[in-house]
Amino acid sequence: MVLSTSNFELLPHRPDWIWVIAGGFLMLLAYVGITESALSKKGFSPTVNDTEALWLNQRERASSLGERALILVGASRIQLDLDLSVLRQKTGLEPVQLAIDGSSYVPVLQGLARDPTIRGVVVVDLMPGPVTFEVGPTGASQRYQSEYDAFSAGNFQWPTYRTSDAWLARVIRPRLINFADGGRPWDSLVNRLTNLKTSPQYLSTFADRSRQADYQRVAMPDFYLRRVHRHIGSPAEIDINQATDQVARQLTEYIGRLHPTPENAQTEKGLLELEDAVAAIQSRGGKVVIIGMPTSGLIQEADSRRFPRALYWDRVAANTSAHTIHWEDHPSFTGFVCPDGSHLDKRDTVAFSNAFVMAAGLGRP
Repeated sequence: MVLSTSNFELLPHRPDWIWVIAGGFLMLLAYVGITESALSKKGFSPTVNDTEALWLNQRERASSLGERALILVGASRIQLDLDLSVLRQKTGLEPVQLAIDGSSYVPVLQGLARDPTIRGVVVVDLMPGPVTFEVGPTGASQRYQSEYDAFSAGNFQWPTYRTSDAWLARVIRPRLINFADGGRPWDSLVNRLTNLKTSPQYLSTFADRSRQADYQRVAMPDFYLRRVHRHIGSPAEIDINQATDQVARQLTEYIGRLHPTPENAQTEKGLLELEDAVAAIQSRGGKVVIIGMPTSGLIQEADSRRFPRALYWDRVAANTSAHTIHWEDHPSFTGFVCPDGSHLDKRDTVAFSNAFVMAAGLGRP
């Protein structure tokens, strides 16, 4: 007997969503692999965006490490010129990079001074010029420190965008060129892969906030002259877009006319406040090292004319209990040349870091 099927309807075919998702994932992996390879062939490399979230993560490390911490404070020079792996190997301490490009060291140093957990070594990159603890509230270092103070004042906190972004910056983005310099895969496709005029970035930032500069990737001497121009305040009388030899001549003449900043710019108040911060850290068993980093060429000349050592650096050294190091006083430092006048090339950072450890007396016993 034939069974009736008049009331039976076949269900419509449904796609297997697992295979659809798997296919999409494989296509994504293929795209990432192809673009990563193409970017690498063009000379690009993975580098993270130096965000507030990364800084806050490192600031938390500084407190958790206690006496094992080697904390670097300052601006771009100490962030670029010291190799953290060398410092770790030669000192036995854990380096923590807290320098902030283009910002004052003062809020960060003050935060370290009032934090009872900071008992390690603090290295301060002291730029030429007057010491002042009167810093405006809008700078990056003040903003970062204020955010850290607010965060550390609480107890348990659920994961936030800040902590999630810091995790991504530490774990995922450092490994993918598509995210280099804070960009996104679409940015890399449009601005780097399909744009024939782009050149590989000269500056790389890593998940530990250390940086390296490859000055073989920039056009010299134009890059150097533009750095000098910015360093002296970008005077309007110098047209940076004219011929290179004319720019060099005008910068040289302009710097040759510079006069020392008034002696009273280096106030006793500033020196005392610096020593108060130093003493607070050292009273807990910590150590503070103040270093004047290397400079070269017209930037070195401009700084020496505006801020003579006798009026500035020497007065700091005479009024602090910190260990002070000026690059001009140590033969092991004087052979280094800054290609842009202000920072070392990545090929010199290992040798410079070794020299720094010896000069600071931080080598393993």
